[in-house]
Amino acid sequence: MDLPKQKISIAYSPDTDDAFMVLALREKRVDWENFEFSFTVGDIQELNEAARNSVFDITAISVGAYPNIRENYLLMPVGASIGDEFGPAVVTSPTNPLSIDDLVGKRIAVPGLNTSAHIAAQALFGPFTAVPMYFMEIRDAVMRGDVDAGILIHELQLDPESAGLRKISDLGRLWYDRFQLPLPLGANAIRRNLGPETISRLSRIYRRSVEVGLENRAATISSAVNSAAAKDLLDEAMGDRYISMYVNHRSLEFQEDVLAGIRTMFEQGAQKGVFLPIDLAGHLSS
Repeated sequence: MDLPKQKISIAYSPDTDDAFMVLALREKRVDWENFEFSFTVGDIQELNEAARNSVFDITAISVGAYPNIRENYLLMPVGASIGDEFGPAVVTSPTNPLSIDDLVGKRIAVPGLNTSAHIAAQALFGPFTAVPMYFMEIRDAVMRGDVDAGILIHELQLDPESAGLRKISDLGRLWYDRFQLPLPLGANAIRRNLGPETISRLSRIYRRSVEVGLENRAATISSAVNSAAAKDLLDEAMGDRYISMYVNHRSLEFQEDVLAGIRTMFEQGAQKGVFLPIDLAGHLSS
């Protein structure tokens, strides 16, 4: 007699790299073993908030959101998006002459207060007034002059000039210049109460999904681009570029410099009062 399958809910953001990493699992090109998976797509800030209520078993989050969900989740070593000297774009309208040095005290659109982009910007710019909004609305808010500048995440960061914006800097570049570390942006969190054995098995399955995507790169990119929230602004060449940036060996495990980048983000967030101090020990899944 077959044992009942364990139901596992997975949530991920509507950007190309998250869709790419989970696609093989969704399409059952990876063995589901004795699990029954369900999938939910949500804006990253929505997922950050849902994680506060332990809504999903595995969920994409901003790395900067993890300290506020530490009691119920562990950080998974697989499925992260890391900026290696690149990252979210800092933009203004084409007629706005602001530079990075001018952003202190200004109104800046951010894709959520708990996002890594916001925490990194607070560390790099000095204090400013954060105006949180859905990431797809930031471009228009900047162009209308509702805010002085904006931080673009996901695919919108690739070519903001084509959307009529003026790019003044790149958070990943600024982060590396200051800390000599990669910028940890997104990661997966997994519920602690699933238990060590189940967590280990799920991490292995998720890792295999990423590997299968990379092994079948062209087809996976095409499917991921077509499902992205910014698909109207993308073609497969841009999707390929984006995947090259954010789905690679960094997505299969945390390297030491990535762990150092995460610790630095946690230190910076605690210093800015975004969350209480956190020691990474005891917060990583197997």
